[in-house]
This record gives sequence, structure tokens and C-alpha cells, in this order.
Amino acid sequence: MNVFNVVDYADQQFGTIINGRRVTIRLRYNASSDRWSFDLSIDNLPVLTGRRVVTGVDLLAPFDLGLGAIFAYAVTPGAVPDRAALPAGTVLLVQVSDAEIAAAVAA
Repeated sequence: MNVFNVVDYADQQFGTIINGRRVTIRLRYNASSDRWSFDLSIDNLPVLTGRRVVTGVDLLAPFDLGLGAIFAYAVTPGAVPDRAALPAGTVLLVQVSDAEIAAAVAA
């Protein structure tokens, strides 16, 4: 499991390797909706743009990209991924592999 360290900047980018592929995630904060949007590039090619970050929703599920799942997890029950919660750590942005998902479902 990867946990992305979101800080209090309205536009930020993370890079990591998932399943041997270079993955770049960009988060941008939208003040009018009080939410973050998510862009994804794989091997330096843009794949997803402007996906709204919502607690408990896999941002990758509809696309079968072979990267597992990326979602916002509410550490504090009822927390939403707004400008304060992601940087404060009450909501975490995490990536889990398909094997980790299968193990959690089996438990």
C-alpha cells in the first residue's frame, strides 16, 4: 500500500512506480467545490484528467489500468477530502494493489 503525502498546496504532484510503470499523480484543489481533482499519467502519457476525489471511491475502477486502486480513505469517520482534511491526514489518499484488495475481501 502506498500512502501519498498530501500537503497544503493547491497544486501538487507525486511520482511513484506501480507494477513496473512510472505513475505520476497530480492533485489540484478547486475552491468552488471545496474538493480535489486528480490527474494521472502512466509512463509520462496522460491517462486521466479531472477526476474528483471522493471518499471511498476508487478513482481507477472504470479504467482497468492494472494499477490496483487509488482512493481517499476517511481516517476520521465522516471526513471528506476537502482542503483541510487531506493535508491534515484525517483523509488519506492511498494506492493498493490487486493482491491487497483480494486479501482484504477474503478476510
